[in-house]
Amino acid sequence: MVACALVLALAGATTLYSAEEGLKQAKATVRSVHGTVEYQDKENGPWVPVKPNMKFPAGITVRTGADGTADISVNGTASAVRLTNNTTVVIPTMYYIGSAREGDTTTMLNLKSGGIIGNVKKISANSRYEIITPNGVAGIRGTDFAVTTWKNPDGSDPTTAYSIVGTVLFSAVINGVPQTFTLHTGQSVTVGGTVTPVVQTTGSDTQQSLQFQSQNINNGAPGGAGGPGAGPGKGNPNPPPPSTPPPFIGGPPQGGSAS
Repeated sequence: MVACALVLALAGATTLYSAEEGLKQAKATVRSVHGTVEYQDKENGPWVPVKPNMKFPAGITVRTGADGTADISVNGTASAVRLTNNTTVVIPTMYYIGSAREGDTTTMLNLKSGGIIGNVKKISANSRYEIITPNGVAGIRGTDFAVTTWKNPDGSDPTTAYSIVGTVLFSAVINGVPQTFTLHTGQSVTVGGTVTPVVQTTGSDTQQSLQFQSQNINNGAPGGAGGPGAGPGKGNPNPPPPSTPPPFIGGPPQGGSAS
């Protein structure tokens, strides 16, 4: 509900923007898969195994199992995300105006639960790339980032946003007041539940592991998706799991969160 309030104005802008001539619907391309990864193309529809090179339109839901990860190029080749273990993501919006490589793009990912790591190349001033979570919205520009949201036994679902390299703007409603946190390289913030949001430096182990993961999305190291410059589907279709996964894979962050 918080996220819905935060993106209400954005939704109106999107409606106007989508009416512009030349708008093209984009697709997401699966670059690599490891373990259990499934997708659902409509609510209450069947869950189908995800395979490398699959292309998805906007509106699909992807989930990974306890042993699953997936690298996906979303809305062209300018960005890629890694879905970590036990993650559910909806891709509600992907479109562009102009060329797929150099045009203005709008991309939204709705992280229901789990964690994603992303690598987004610099986008145009009129482009929008956002990660919607139960507790807030992360605005991404030319950035390596990570966002996690986990269910705790007490029912709370704190969300943590990380800037791996670059700047991330994380907007949330705190005690009824909208706030925006600016995260620079190596910083994180956690919101939700009884957490007091504080921008702080991420623990060095977590930061190094996140950098390792974000670089692997493009560089084809373990868990990656092909060598430098490789296009979708040119990597190992079932790469081995990352040798140094981030501490938050499969559970809540172990470090770098505010308390």
